[in-house]
Amino acid sequence: MTRDEPGAERGERGDGRARPRIFGRPAVRRVISRVVVVVGAVLALLGVLSARYGLLVVGIIVIGLGAALGPGRIRRE
Repeated sequence: MTRDEPGAERGERGDGRARPRIFGRPAVRRVISRVVVVVGAVLALLGVLSARYGLLVVGIIVIGLGAALGPGRIRRE
């Protein structure tokens, strides 16, 4: 589909289904999820090593959020 065709600006495919936005693509969600989980793991490790349990709790929460962002949360119709 070229930009000149009707529906191109809305992201429609030729079969009438809308193309998923950038964050709706499984590969992009997987990368973002992994980055968030790594940040959470680093925070948790810093919390354990420095005995700052607030960082440990925040790290565990961020790891959970990263897991929830993964592509397994995409519900297809």
